[in-house]
Amino acid sequence: MSKLESLIRQTEIIKLAKRKPFDWETLDDLLTRKEEELDRKLRISKRTFHRDLVDIASLFGIQISFDFKTALYAIDPESSSEQHEKLLEAFDMLQVFGPRGKTPPYLLFEERKAIGTEYLSPIIHAIKVQKKIQIQYEKYWLWESEQRILKPLALKEFKQRWYVLTLDEKDKFKVFGLDRIKELQVLNETFTPSKTIDFRAYFRDVFGIINSEESPVEEVILTFTEFKGRYIKSLPLHPSQEILLDDGQVLTIRLRVKIAYELIAEILSHGDEVRVDAPERLKELVREKAENILHSIIK
Repeated sequence: MSKLESLIRQTEIIKLAKRKPFDWETLDDLLTRKEEELDRKLRISKRTFHRDLVDIASLFGIQISFDFKTALYAIDPESSSEQHEKLLEAFDMLQVFGPRGKTPPYLLFEERKAIGTEYLSPIIHAIKVQKKIQIQYEKYWLWESEQRILKPLALKEFKQRWYVLTLDEKDKFKVFGLDRIKELQVLNETFTPSKTIDFRAYFRDVFGIINSEESPVEEVILTFTEFKGRYIKSLPLHPSQEILLDDGQVLTIRLRVKIAYELIAEILSHGDEVRVDAPERLKELVREKAENILHSIIK
């Protein structure tokens, strides 16, 4: 049995446990169906199942244990998190490949360039051991790349792109997109961060990755069509999103964020299915951008 099959089986166990407590027979039936559906060897013995529970706790941080009162296996709700959900999503994608790792012809992925995920592993290693990294970085507005030596502190994802959060050699906070890194080397030189940054607090009021510290946090009120509102409810724009009105005709939400380019771009991406209700400053910024689209300033 391959490691990939073990991972697929373990994700199926987690998903079953998330739906409801289960017994051994229910799991065995599920793995039998999945084995036929995915053309992989997934059925296991009870001994292997108990080893899987240990691996699940180690890899995903999710505890599944046997409840003697109900005679069922159940998940500890406090052991699951958003990070674990991301891991599950990644392993779910493994299931779409055939036994030989080939993409079936009926599965059409979005065609796009590499997004720099090959640098995730060395950057994570550098963060853990506090070693500097040297990158060859290409800015969108420059024709040539430039070399930087950085102190990596954390990684952040936004809109399917990864960014490394760093201090430069002058200890200024800088953010770099992994998709624009052309080369990366982990140096032998270690560092001690000169400042401690609470990144969750740093990005709490930010839509995107750029935090202009002098910009105020404002209440942004947006109204969407009923149809677009369904998407906004299923995938909120920001953790601060609060529903003010949902009457079956429109959806009005409130965000507490700093107004910046990335927020304006997001609003414009929804076309005529969104209206900016407040603040007035944001209305004017969006109106100006929309007019520029109609009367293109490109020369």
